[in-house]
Amino acid sequence: MKGSFRRYSADRTDELFDGFSLTPAAVVATLVFAVLGGVQPVSAQSTEAMDGDAPVEFDSMFLRVEPDGVVDVARFARGNPVTPGVYSVDILVNGIRVARQDIRFVETSPAAGARPCLTRRMLETLGVDFAKLAASGDAKQAVHAAADADPDACVSLATTIPAASVDFDFAEQTLSLSLPQKFMRNTARGYVPPDMWQDGVNAAFASYNANTYYSNGSGVESVQSYLGLNAGVNIGAWHFRHQSSVTRQARAGTDFDNIATYLQHDVSALRSQVIVGDGFTTGDVFDSVQFRGAQIATDDRMLPESLRGYAPVVRGTAESNARVTVRQNAQVIYETTVPPGPFEINDLYPTGYGGNLDVTVTEADGRKRNFTVAYAAVAQSLRPGITRFAVTAGQLRTSALETKPNFAQFTLQRGLTNLVTVYGGGIAATGYMAADMGAALNTKWGAFSADVTGAQTQVPNRGAARGTSLRVGYSKFIDPTDTNIAVAAYRYSTAGYMDLSDAASVRDLALRGGDPNSVYRDRNRFQVTLNQSFKKYGTVFLNASARQYWNREGSDVFYQAGYTNGFKFGTYSITAGRTRSSDGVMSDQIMLSATLPLGRNQHAPLMSTNLSNSGGSRNLQASLSGALGERNQYSYNAYGAYGAGHGNSTGNAGVSGVYRGSSAQLTGSASAGTGSNQASVGVSGSIVAHPGGVTFSQTVGDTFGIVEAPGATGATVSTATGVKIDRRGYAVVPYLTPYGMNLIDIDPKGTSTDVEFESTSEQAVPRFGSVVMIRYKTVTGRAALIRAPQLGGKALPFGADVVDASGLSIGVVAQDSRIFARRLEESGTLFVKWGAAGAEQCKIDYVLPKKAARGADAYLSMQAHCAPANENVGADLGALDFAK
Repeated sequence: MKGSFRRYSADRTDELFDGFSLTPAAVVATLVFAVLGGVQPVSAQSTEAMDGDAPVEFDSMFLRVEPDGVVDVARFARGNPVTPGVYSVDILVNGIRVARQDIRFVETSPAAGARPCLTRRMLETLGVDFAKLAASGDAKQAVHAAADADPDACVSLATTIPAASVDFDFAEQTLSLSLPQKFMRNTARGYVPPDMWQDGVNAAFASYNANTYYSNGSGVESVQSYLGLNAGVNIGAWHFRHQSSVTRQARAGTDFDNIATYLQHDVSALRSQVIVGDGFTTGDVFDSVQFRGAQIATDDRMLPESLRGYAPVVRGTAESNARVTVRQNAQVIYETTVPPGPFEINDLYPTGYGGNLDVTVTEADGRKRNFTVAYAAVAQSLRPGITRFAVTAGQLRTSALETKPNFAQFTLQRGLTNLVTVYGGGIAATGYMAADMGAALNTKWGAFSADVTGAQTQVPNRGAARGTSLRVGYSKFIDPTDTNIAVAAYRYSTAGYMDLSDAASVRDLALRGGDPNSVYRDRNRFQVTLNQSFKKYGTVFLNASARQYWNREGSDVFYQAGYTNGFKFGTYSITAGRTRSSDGVMSDQIMLSATLPLGRNQHAPLMSTNLSNSGGSRNLQASLSGALGERNQYSYNAYGAYGAGHGNSTGNAGVSGVYRGSSAQLTGSASAGTGSNQASVGVSGSIVAHPGGVTFSQTVGDTFGIVEAPGATGATVSTATGVKIDRRGYAVVPYLTPYGMNLIDIDPKGTSTDVEFESTSEQAVPRFGSVVMIRYKTVTGRAALIRAPQLGGKALPFGADVVDASGLSIGVVAQDSRIFARRLEESGTLFVKWGAAGAEQCKIDYVLPKKAARGADAYLSMQAHCAPANENVGADLGALDFAK
């Protein structure tokens, strides 16, 4: 048997099929489609109700490749069969993806193929409420039988849960469960059970941000270098973090700044985080301050996303199986079906500062009822039943003070009803005490909050200063006019009131003989943000604030107003602002801006122009920016500027660029202008030590992951720009969302054709601060296209199974006796089977050429014969032809 190998580039696989123009992946799809006559989708149906279905007969007349050819279609008589084994699948419950895990498929009968092994424990994890099932008369017997069985034993879904079904899509590797809602636990949308939260692995990392900046202007030359460090060590569920920076300037020495050092740990039972070391207090009730000590505080990220922030509970009553639709600003934001009786919707996603909810209940007979639920929120608003707290004890941490007082602080917030949230807290510190109490109200006129804080400060050698502070907040979205008063806040304080920071500064000055009156004490503070939308005619906005003091005349005033809109190809805006400090200095600014994309493809540059007038000086700036590269890993900006005013004119032009690589990010910039020039270079990234070794990566966040894919060098992480798997099979995903479901996808493009992924998508649910390993199963083996007719030239049966010596299926026979095989060893035997009899089987012996003789990105084409399985016939490979 003479044969030969030919090499083909991975992007020329269509040439392997001589007239069929099919990629290797398409062979199987084409086969199944052809066999099923276009009636059956390319999906392995595992609905348990199919077990009793009558077999389907297919006419194989059109699939005969020669007069006496044979097509093996018996296996498809009851749908597309699944071979018993373990499959890594995406699990969907009622259309929502909830997990990805390994599922064992077991054979129920030779005719029906394998079915997924679903256990009681697994169904409980997926949200099935067996208590509700037990209360259902038509399910009692099956439920009790399931309860008495081993919780890890396979159960029949169709008989355990009435009207339930399961479907397995082999091509997409998705297992879809359809489960009646009345038998499911009531859980919020986006809920991830705490037992799925991952502590991660023991790891250490050091993130760095280094840059050098050179400037020369007005005869002054300066060089400044900066290094920022963020390091961490994870041991079990404990996370140690350190942040610091080093700054060096020519002729000015080197400065080291210890920003923060702390230890962090979850307290899942209290939905909170513990920090020991340096941190910040929460700013929900009192103003936030830095501390060195210990703190336990609620972490809202442990809640499902649909329960974070504030949104009201929608309650009503249905007279039948009714559809409930919730709209906000004429947009449908939620829809569900409810059974007869009272219903409650408590998992609406927060939508900014609100806007009343219009609820429609559509009964089964078509009748509709409408009602409105008020929805407006301020920062202190919480959902009914939600509690937020923080307890802090330690030392006030600020470099401005020589004496740092010890203090303890406690705050508590509780959502009582849709209408009322109450909150308060207290502070006890060296020479200082304060207490706060308040409430937030959600009404049809908007959301209001009001609280009062009383404080006493013991000023050394001056006695006690006492005072109160009243704070009022308001927020409202006005539906008819599309007006959003996002934040309107007012605070009035009496002369003796001081917050913790001011009190500490006053005491520090008094202890050192300074003048306590040099610390300005607030009298009034006011701020407002207003947005008015005119739909297609644009948006007007206003931001304004004012501040007055007891021991300083004048006031600080700031406002900015503007108009923005878009047109067919870009956007434009005009803004006007004024700033006035307490010393009376006024600064006005007017700016006109426009942006315009120069093309329609994804890499089209964006041109921006700005024209401003400030303090009698006029400035014009134009810039061109964009991104390049297959994954936008390169970005650039070029600008030119001209200024004139007070009898002088200046010009300036510069460029900058960023490269986001897998192991670091590089930046650079340069500019030159009238009497000045500048240049800078920078590099940032991380070094991560993990159980698999050390990996260089982009700058990582608090929570990140490590991809492990043995042999997959060159593959890219689709969900992280510029991230590729290194030569050892590792890559770092720099940012993950804590306590949420993170999907990490791998794009095999760029890796060797000798590597096959069993899955290219995995999930991770990390705790805050954890480093999780995301492991992908890969199989390394060579790939080849084999044309192997039987002895005498008779074609192999179309659709016959092909397995290796260990019984592992590696494919099926396609047209013209062709087999695309992967996972091949350097030599071995393949077996083709289209029946149980010995005459319905044959084998292919092969020996592949050495790897060094072919490119890593190529497939081999092999000519051989399939000999009877009981004959020992070797493959004579003949000459090697490596021409493309």
